[in-house]
Amino acid sequence: IAAVSNGANLTDGLDGLAAGTSAIIGTTLAVLAYVSGNVIFSRYLNIMYIPDLAELAVFSTAFVAACVGFLWYNTYPAQIFMGDTGSLAIGSIIAVLAIVTRKELLLPLLCGIFLVENLSVILQVGFFKYTKRKYGVGKRIFKMSPIHHHFQKLGFHEVKIVTRFWIVGILLAILTLITLKLR
Repeated sequence: IAAVSNGANLTDGLDGLAAGTSAIIGTTLAVLAYVSGNVIFSRYLNIMYIPDLAELAVFSTAFVAACVGFLWYNTYPAQIFMGDTGSLAIGSIIAVLAIVTRKELLLPLLCGIFLVENLSVILQVGFFKYTKRKYGVGKRIFKMSPIHHHFQKLGFHEVKIVTRFWIVGILLAILTLITLKLR
């Protein structure tokens, strides 16, 4: 829960990045909840049937609707901002939904954007501290972390970065759903 929540918080740095990515993840979790709560689909896909879990799909859909509604005003140029309170809560909701649907092992794949954001900060801070201790001067792997700011420093426009992260998020969501039949 802490890792996903922190990943969502780190992703909230560009207009629409955290809300859009979270909506994609929430949609996937809604599908997973519905499939796990349906006897016919769960038997066909050979996954664990969890009674009444299909009702969690309603909550997940409401979560997605809230993210999309927020995204309406948060896309570039943002009129409103989420802040730490919102992004930490969004990450926690995503993690709890994955745990309740018993799909927590799919989180590294489904929340790959959050994972990369976390890893970029961990690598940046660790490498800086290591080089500072070893050479007396800290060096950096990225121009700035989390990684979406690195792309910004490379000259990419904010909208292009956000759109590409959304595309990667959609591909990760599709891969997550594909794993249902690969079992």
